[in-house]
Amino acid sequence: MSGKKAILIGICIVAFVVASDGVTKALIRANMSLGEAIPSGDAFFSICYALNDGVAFSLFRGHRVPLILIQSALAVVIFAIMLFVLRRSFSFPLLCSFSLMLGGGLGNLSDRIIFGKVTDFISVGSFPIFNVADSALTLGCVLLLIRVLFFEAKNDDRRENRSVSRAE
Repeated sequence: MSGKKAILIGICIVAFVVASDGVTKALIRANMSLGEAIPSGDAFFSICYALNDGVAFSLFRGHRVPLILIQSALAVVIFAIMLFVLRRSFSFPLLCSFSLMLGGGLGNLSDRIIFGKVTDFISVGSFPIFNVADSALTLGCVLLLIRVLFFEAKNDDRRENRSVSRAE
């Protein structure tokens, strides 16, 4: 895949995540009251409007400016790592995982900058309420973890076997 095509695909993934996250959050803010759940009651899955001024699991609540600075720095770091890794050895799964993480980070960062809090609305079981950006971040991390744990290990084994074969 050419560099320009890869960049375009990465930008499209990031844009899709940011846009879908922003649209779903706007729909929730416009059509639900804070704390409202659909369906109401003890459903395993519901849409439940909540605000989070912290990060994952509501950690570091009430620290808006430091969180904005940290989240901004993390977005830059993810982007830099993405460029570094993909230039060394391009892989479509890596492009997708980094783009999902970047899009998720930017989606929540924009919410925090514009509204001061992140809008969450997906409630599943007893898990904390989350949103599209959180889902993209999680999916990107899982894809990266699978790539590193299962595919990089196999590539390392193949390289090692080739080196041993050549030495013999």
